[in-house]
Amino acid sequence: MKSVLNRASRNFLWRHPWQLVLAILGITLGVAVVIAIDLALESALQSFEQASGALSGQASHKIIATDGGLEETLYTRLRVDMGLQKLSPVIQDNVYTRQNPDNRYILYGIDPFIEKTFQSSWQSQLESTDKGLVHLISKPNTALISALTAQRLQLDIGGHLLLSTDNGNQSLEIIGLLASDNEVSRQVMENLIITDIATAQEVLGLFGKLSTIEMMLDEDNSELLDRIRFALPANAQLITSQTQVLSMRQMTRAFSINLTALGLLSLLVGMFLIYNTMTFLVIQRRHLIGCLRLIGVTRHQIFSLIISEALLLAIIGTLTGIIVGIILGHNLLQMVSTTINVIYYRVDSAALVITPLLILKGITLGIGATLMAVILPAWEASKGSVTSAITRSRLESKVRRLSVKAGVAGLLLIAGGLLLALSSGKSIGLGLSSIFLLLSGFALMTPSITLVIMKITERLFGKFFGLLGKLPPRMVCADLSRTGIAIAALMIAIAATIGMDLMINSFRQTVSQWVKASLQADLYVSLPGNNASPIKANTDLVLKNKIAALPDVQMLSSVLHTKVITNYGMIPLSVFELNKRSKAGFVFKQTQNETIWNDFEKEPTIFLTEPYAYHHQIKVGDYLDLQTVNGKRAFQIIGIYADYSGDQGHLAISHQNYQRFWKNQGFTGIGVYLHPKADVAQLKNNIRKLLTANQTVRSDQAIYTASMDVFEQTFTITDALRWLAAGIAFVGVFSALMALQFERTRQLGVLRAIGITPRQLTTLIITETGLIGLVAGVLAIPVGYMVAYVLIFVIYQRSFGWTMEFYLNSMVFYQGLALALAAALLAGIFPALKMAGTKPAEALRTE
Repeated sequence: MKSVLNRASRNFLWRHPWQLVLAILGITLGVAVVIAIDLALESALQSFEQASGALSGQASHKIIATDGGLEETLYTRLRVDMGLQKLSPVIQDNVYTRQNPDNRYILYGIDPFIEKTFQSSWQSQLESTDKGLVHLISKPNTALISALTAQRLQLDIGGHLLLSTDNGNQSLEIIGLLASDNEVSRQVMENLIITDIATAQEVLGLFGKLSTIEMMLDEDNSELLDRIRFALPANAQLITSQTQVLSMRQMTRAFSINLTALGLLSLLVGMFLIYNTMTFLVIQRRHLIGCLRLIGVTRHQIFSLIISEALLLAIIGTLTGIIVGIILGHNLLQMVSTTINVIYYRVDSAALVITPLLILKGITLGIGATLMAVILPAWEASKGSVTSAITRSRLESKVRRLSVKAGVAGLLLIAGGLLLALSSGKSIGLGLSSIFLLLSGFALMTPSITLVIMKITERLFGKFFGLLGKLPPRMVCADLSRTGIAIAALMIAIAATIGMDLMINSFRQTVSQWVKASLQADLYVSLPGNNASPIKANTDLVLKNKIAALPDVQMLSSVLHTKVITNYGMIPLSVFELNKRSKAGFVFKQTQNETIWNDFEKEPTIFLTEPYAYHHQIKVGDYLDLQTVNGKRAFQIIGIYADYSGDQGHLAISHQNYQRFWKNQGFTGIGVYLHPKADVAQLKNNIRKLLTANQTVRSDQAIYTASMDVFEQTFTITDALRWLAAGIAFVGVFSALMALQFERTRQLGVLRAIGITPRQLTTLIITETGLIGLVAGVLAIPVGYMVAYVLIFVIYQRSFGWTMEFYLNSMVFYQGLALALAAALLAGIFPALKMAGTKPAEALRTE
């Protein structure tokens, strides 16, 4: 009996290649999107981890400092006074080459003899060069670069690398080239310039300074770790090598969860497609299944047959999806890396990293989703009686009865989703789960709502178009087991598109207003550089005085972006020197008292950005301990203000207060405020003459445009994923309509036989597909609105700590409706033409 079943299954599947292709395509697309997102995210994160680990080698701990850097004497104390031997001093800073000024390079200064014990990835390559460690130390102004970098800069051993640094133009002689024997070392060394530490200090002007001290310590020796921490200055902190990596992953956690949710949404839509196709494969064989039951095949054997078919399709679709996902992930990697670069930290030369765990996840999702989608059709095929298996009409009657129960279940899921969104605290995962509950609830309600809409449409069309007008809505209702699933899948995809569009538009409007409010000055001077440099503070002050003395300059403001150590670790700190106009750039989230600005300038007080306050549950009136040069000092929080430049948040302090508790580090930027009738272009040219090569001056409008360009760039990946989900839904509608073509062959033959012309038949089918798209689009509007509301006020606030205004754009609804109609009509063109071309005699002979 088993061989008979297998042969019957094999013959049927081979006779219906379209259904096989569509089923496999649904699995493939769903798995591919999830795999691509995971690959792109994990590859970008691992690129950072591998680069960090390759540079640090076997270092277990690091001593890091705020932007003032570490004093070189600390290294001496640790090695001589405390007897620590496995220490490696490091100087690290960004530089640019005059041969290739558009690329950023890392100047990495080390003590080569000590560094050998840390076994960094470039060590073996260093030892194989003609110029060894002795030459790197004994010969001044020398460096090592990778062979790839040398080729790009058209340099060879003996050539000179021309650098542009904060300390002016410098020249380094190349004494060796490092080859890359694997992908990790290639990434690390691609933009790396290695020198000894004395050369790095001289080139960068960081005399007596260090960037970090790397250490090899025993984690279990808590007494030694405490002694080291006690010996550190106020601006330094001892961390494990893994702490930085974990911090980076924590920073991108919200970003990862949101992208993963979009991938799972695609898989959810794909599950509808799989369910639709597998249901059709069962329905189309109801007569065959009934005959098999008559000759003695058991219900268990029928169930096993359907499950085994689905498992075979799942394996093929999943393997194909993994391959497509890897290709798609390679294309998404650049977009993900760009977003991480803009919002979080720099990822250089990210390469696709494929891990067995990721492949296993894809296999589990693909096969698991397929089996979940096919259980109900398999159960339906096996549990019914022989008579019901042969009779098609009983299925649709059962589906109509079930649609009422499904509608009630849908209402319960929607209520549960809303309750979960409101009561799930700060959990991002539960917030996203609430969206999936909402979408699932509306999907379950779709068949019953479709019946109601089609009844109304049938009466309306009947008045204007007669009998032919009644047929399309009747055809939708007659095959509700097929059309209901197609409408639900399309509705979910369009609702997600509407929700994301509303959220992005609201976010865009909020950010636009915030940027405009923040840009109070007419011109902004950017002063990049290493704040550890002793000369930077003086040169910045000299430049500021020169700008203030220029004609047409009314007043100035300034900002310094640095870091400070708190109980929560090292965090960014913005130091503001404000004037009357620049104070308007702060958009506070609470009512201001009259003394806020006086307290900000004269009392030990700080402002917090909204994300920082949200993530750490801090409110106005609380105190935060900051590590000053004279030890810890409690600062009162007197204001929380909006900031959308990042989702980790930062602190703000007045320049006057900063000067009291920390060393002067110069400025990061200067705001220039003009007299009312000043010539902006002329003043801009005058300021530019005072600047060095790395310093820039831009207008407020130019900064606004650049800021909004960055905003659009960060949502490129989101747009791509939304269109992928919509594409999967399009395939689902196409699958449903193709399935209906085969099921209705005899029915269409009867219509042709009683006088319906091919053109009329095409019109009927196109109208039916239009109704499918219309119902999906209409239902998607309230669902999309609800999704947007949860995204804005639940998901994004929990993910990033931002609060946004909700901006309702009616065009988004029209576009969603148009997209649903267009997708359904396009998907129905080929089936309509195919059905219209059916010959009546052949159709009536179909069994």
